Amino acid sequence: MSNNCINQFIALSGKYFKTYLGISISVFLFILFFQPFPTANFEFENKQLYIAGYGLIVFIIQVIVQVIFHTYLLQDRADEEYNPIWNSLYYFLLVALTSVAFVFYLRYVGNTSITFNLVLRAVVISVSVPVTLHLKNTLSFINGKNKKLLDETRLMKDQLNQFTERNTNKFIELSSDNEGDNLIIQVSEIVFVKSADNYVEVGFKEGGEVRKKMIRNTLKNIENQLKEFNVFTRTHRSCIVNMQHIEKLNKNFNTYWLSLADTQETVPVSRQYLMAVKDLL
Repeated sequence: MSNNCINQFIALSGKYFKTYLGISISVFLFILFFQPFPTANFEFENKQLYIAGYGLIVFIIQVIVQVIFHTYLLQDRADEEYNPIWNSLYYFLLVALTSVAFVFYLRYVGNTSITFNLVLRAVVISVSVPVTLHLKNTLSFINGKNKKLLDETRLMKDQLNQFTERNTNKFIELSSDNEGDNLIIQVSEIVFVKSADNYVEVGFKEGGEVRKKMIRNTLKNIENQLKEFNVFTRTHRSCIVNMQHIEKLNKNFNTYWLSLADTQETVPVSRQYLMAVKDLL
């Protein structure tokens, strides 16, 4: 049993060494510069060693408390919420043991008479230990959550891209009132669709160039046909565009328009659809 505790002590000391050491050094520096405890009984060299003892106390107690509670409060498990009762007890034990250790150290090593004022100072400094640990653990928890969300977002984007690629490789038949004018085309080759009176003008890629074809239909009907493909968006009451062919969004005073790849053709963007277009870009 004792060997197991020793092994846990060594393992956790190594695992949280940087955190414990950082807090211990901070306590040492605070006591060194602000002198909250009497040190008149020591010469300069011994004074440094004496103050370093407070940092050592903080380090050892952090490891001991972590060994006691590691079964319940594994602080690197960012995927689980901590038990609030055990968590509070963990921090309370840190404060209590550190405060008591400081008081005993003051009395028996520092040869200092214990007063209420000194005890209060010891408690205040001891409270800084769990506060720092809590902030560190909270940041680690948030960073872990953010990393998990980023990984999930990246996975969803990959899946969406794969889905989009499969869909845009499909062929679609854009219908016309004159069946002979129906346009059978690969979805990814459609660049834009513009309303033109009783017709719609379809811009599509062919042989590396953008060609156009007039179809007797309404823009609303064409939009319904393209609705299942998430690469198309409405930019104006008279236009639909394939986002895969957009080069950039342009602005001139209060007028917005889209430049498209491989063509001088532009697509207007009205204020009604501006924010949606910006989000997609």
